[in-house]
Amino acid sequence: EVANITLAVAFMRESGRRSLPVSADDLDLVWSLIYGALTSRMLPHPLCTASRSAQGFLAVPLCSLLKDGAIDELFRLHAWLPDGYRGNPDFAVHSHQPFAQSWILAGEGTDHRYDVEPTEDPTRSTHAVYQLAWSDGKRQDAAYKTHQTYSIVQNTGKPVRATRTASETHSRNMAYTVPAGAFHSTSVAPNILHATLFFFDSHRGFMQLAPVLGPRDAESYKQVRDPAGTTPQILAEKVQLLRTWEVLVERGRRLAKSAELEFALVALNDALQLCESRVDFPNATLYRRRVLGELGSLNRRLGRYETARAILEAAIAETEPSVQRIEMSGELGVVYRHMNRLEDAKRAFEMQYRTAEELGAEQAMCRAIGNLGMVNYQLSQQMLQLAIEQLNERVDRARRIKETPAQASFAATQEIVGQARLSLCYASQGNTKQAVASALASLRLSSDLESTQRDSTLVAFSRFFYGRALLLDGQRDEALKQFNPPPPACTPAMAMCKEPSEEHRKYLEELVNAGADMDLVDEQGYTALDHAAFSGDVAAEELVLEGIRRKLGGDPDAENKLQQRRADARIRRKYRELFQEKMRPVLRQRGGADALRELRRVYADTLATDEQAGRIFDHLKFMRWPDFRRHGALPRSSDALTLRFEPSSGDAATRFVIFFSYRWINKDKKKGDSPDDDAKTQYRRMTAAVEEFLKLHPAVDPETLGIWVDHACVDQDDPMPGVTALPMIVAQCNALISLVDDLYYTRAWCAVEAMMIQKLKRAYNVHLWYEQVPRLPGERSDENDDAQEWCLREAPMDVEIVMADKQLTFEEDRPKVLFLERQSKLLA
Repeated sequence: EVANITLAVAFMRESGRRSLPVSADDLDLVWSLIYGALTSRMLPHPLCTASRSAQGFLAVPLCSLLKDGAIDELFRLHAWLPDGYRGNPDFAVHSHQPFAQSWILAGEGTDHRYDVEPTEDPTRSTHAVYQLAWSDGKRQDAAYKTHQTYSIVQNTGKPVRATRTASETHSRNMAYTVPAGAFHSTSVAPNILHATLFFFDSHRGFMQLAPVLGPRDAESYKQVRDPAGTTPQILAEKVQLLRTWEVLVERGRRLAKSAELEFALVALNDALQLCESRVDFPNATLYRRRVLGELGSLNRRLGRYETARAILEAAIAETEPSVQRIEMSGELGVVYRHMNRLEDAKRAFEMQYRTAEELGAEQAMCRAIGNLGMVNYQLSQQMLQLAIEQLNERVDRARRIKETPAQASFAATQEIVGQARLSLCYASQGNTKQAVASALASLRLSSDLESTQRDSTLVAFSRFFYGRALLLDGQRDEALKQFNPPPPACTPAMAMCKEPSEEHRKYLEELVNAGADMDLVDEQGYTALDHAAFSGDVAAEELVLEGIRRKLGGDPDAENKLQQRRADARIRRKYRELFQEKMRPVLRQRGGADALRELRRVYADTLATDEQAGRIFDHLKFMRWPDFRRHGALPRSSDALTLRFEPSSGDAATRFVIFFSYRWINKDKKKGDSPDDDAKTQYRRMTAAVEEFLKLHPAVDPETLGIWVDHACVDQDDPMPGVTALPMIVAQCNALISLVDDLYYTRAWCAVEAMMIQKLKRAYNVHLWYEQVPRLPGERSDENDDAQEWCLREAPMDVEIVMADKQLTFEEDRPKVLFLERQSKLLA
């Protein structure tokens, strides 16, 4: 552990001295070394101690070199806890003898710089200079002590004037430096955690006189270093929790911006689970509310308005007046607007605007005024001019905000939405030329933004408003180019289905009447019908189906095809619900056999209580290993060897189940529908694989071992529920054995099973995955002939399995396989 800290300090030391940027990955590695050392259970005594600084943070010295009573090099962990303690603000402005560099681990803090000049004019002076001394319990003097009992500052009687010259806010993975002798202070909100690695390095600068500034009329101030029971291990655990939380939230935001809403939901739910499940999470209530605000927005974008409303209303009720509350209020107003609760929406937006104005929150004011303009447009034609004025104000505010580089992305989004909504207002006035101009401005801005953020949904909305304006202007062919962008891309129809509302259904109807293509697919392989089904909006489904019906024209089988498409879309919706809302949380919260037992119980209970899921998906079934072995060939479902998992059965709940993934090699359909050949190759391979597996895992009881083989466990006379349930079945089995041959990885269904178990094993390390492969020439075995020919090996975890180029017997299955590929990524 000492070596790990030494390595971490040496890396940061050299990076700093060579002015090399420390990447996020480098900082992750450095922190992992320090975190591991501070929290190690192998050490009989802690390596380090913590102490309270006069600046309010807790400090853990990791490396200290002193020379002539002064700091030569000092490397510390600094952590401001969300305990409200931030030191005495009267003594916040200070300087350091050595040059200092800080790398931010977690949270947000603001560094303030000051210009300090002596003055004898009492009307100009703001502070007095204080001299600093330290005590280690043995003596008190100006010599620095690494381990201190207290520090004290004494007024020298020298008045100075301090003027703040700059302020810069820093967050995770950022860094800053403080020259030797320069005056600065750090401010951190009292309810958050902020942590840094801080390096005092006299080799890059040293000032013998580095005073503290304090009140002109005080004599001294003493800071006791007692950490009040907080140990370095406790600090490290809290920093690690917040770092993990920040990574998940940042990932969720990034994915949401690029319209990867499913993956964003996974990341944000993980962040929520983290701060709700760990009792030692720092100020979990605050960070929980922050995630809820993000989840409210995301659920709104997914068309889950009731869920979004409930989340946002609860979060707002718990949140004190702040910028975060303003943002959530605005988001709630948007939800109300989509739910056609326009008066509620207007009240929410008016409150958002007034509060933002009181707090001077320019970004919130920009969004609020645009929201007010849109709701006024919807409420009354008489308020149209007011709506135009408010939306123009949004555009003007957004352009001013855009001048600040850090806010350029936010400002661009606000202008994009403002211009698009202005086109609606101008169209209502009959001013089609201005409607076209505003919509085109929106589209150009969104296309520019997409090149950096890839928000395809935002572009799709802009395409709709531009196409709509073109249509009103009599340019139908140009309008259809906007409604039907080259695939794969999010289309305007998809955008309306993602966030269904009375307003958006009207737009969707306009798209259908204009002849927009409802069969186009987006980057995830989804259609407009999929998105309508995902959001649960039956009316939107009907409109999309009407568009497809018109495209099918006189096809005599049109209605059957439409109903099948609707059924497929709803199946995909159930997949998402089961995968993400039921099964994935179990895998994240539990480990080992407990996870699989709970997973089976949750799956069985869902099929029992959800009528639609019970119709779509088959139950988990298996055969007893002794029965399978005695049968002498691959059983068919009609042979009635399978048992169904029942949560009430203690035997079934603890059963170890092996899933076999293999190719169907029977090419002679005249000999029946068995997947095996006349030599019973696959059956013999399975038998040999199980026998070898049991030798590798003697703790598995052969008498209670379960075997899953599709030909037996999927009803061959009604296969769809079993085939549809395949991904959930794989997740519930303890092990998967792939019977690999030259063609195994070329077959789509084999590859998707292998991909699923690989991703599950990578993510949770609960499942086992083996390949059965031919023995190499020269390998010997004293077992039977099958054991001589085949052997088990652990399957490769580093091979990337891609489904796009895999072979299928029925090409119409490809969308299903690609969908399962995406869901597997989400599950893992």
